[in-house]
Amino acid sequence: MKQQIGVLLQLIVLSLLPCLILWQLNFGFKLIYMPMLLLVGIVVFEIGRRLRS
Repeated sequence: MKQQIGVLLQLIVLSLLPCLILWQLNFGFKLIYMPMLLLVGIVVFEIGRRLRS
């Protein structure tokens, strides 16, 4: 069960980060949000990785 949650978290991060970049390029938002959201994505991805192992 933990492995499935880990895979799901990693899949969500890997699909949302490119969408976030495209959203920022097309519609724009304050530039300070990009590094914060990237760090959130890295943390969520790392949680998923630890759940898988």
